[in-house]
Amino acid sequence: MLDHLDTLKEVLIKEFYQLYDHYSDDGIYACSLVFDEFLRVDYLAISTERSIFNDQEDRAQYLSETERWNAAKWRYRTVHSSNNGMTQFRVLLDSYFKNQHSFGNPLLEHSKTDQANTLDVLLKLFQQARDALEQDYGLDLNRIVFFIHMPTQPQIAFQSAISLNQESPLRQQFLFSKQPANQPAMSKSFKLNQNDKDLLIDLAQLVKLEAYDYLHVAHQAYLLTLEPHFVDANLYIQKLIQHIAGMATEIDGSCAMTQAEIQERISQFER
Repeated sequence: MLDHLDTLKEVLIKEFYQLYDHYSDDGIYACSLVFDEFLRVDYLAISTERSIFNDQEDRAQYLSETERWNAAKWRYRTVHSSNNGMTQFRVLLDSYFKNQHSFGNPLLEHSKTDQANTLDVLLKLFQQARDALEQDYGLDLNRIVFFIHMPTQPQIAFQSAISLNQESPLRQQFLFSKQPANQPAMSKSFKLNQNDKDLLIDLAQLVKLEAYDYLHVAHQAYLLTLEPHFVDANLYIQKLIQHIAGMATEIDGSCAMTQAEIQERISQFER
């Protein structure tokens, strides 16, 4: 598995350097490894001072000051494609998780030990990549805050920033913005209508089969997306079903969601 980790580090270095090379003159102040709502790697993103709206008009401005640290709003990110480095990163990380944890993605496990150990692996990868960029590429990264963004676990951004960055006014600004008291209130549970509940019931029945077949489940999930009421469903439920339907495109099924993973996703809507 060490080969996997070395490859992951090299992917991070390559993808960050491409973004840095393109936007360094615009004043990069932050870089984030962004995960999707299912806690799988989505993309690497950076943000620049030039992007922030100010008194002087600039065609590059698109981001309000209140969104300065909201990685989900940043436009400068790695591009999705089958041969993209972050796509490779995602596949390798999924494979690493599956080899280390028989039940799939440990970031979704209820065990805080598994979650902490997995986060530690991610932080070490990110830190090693950052160190290599400074030592081997000669980049000055002291004015950039690095962190990990997970939409369903906002505390990770705070924890990762402390681990990845030395003390500085910029880091303090970031940490202050991520304090719970400074975050907008979030609903503790999903508000589901009857249509949403029916879709979750249908999805749950698909994965209850004793002989789990990811291709069969993917096909049945695809049929759910064709239902006329699907477009009116909760957006997160739509994305979950679309994600499951997309398993049919997996080359060898090595990164397809397990039965336990899908059931865990469904249970998140019931908490």
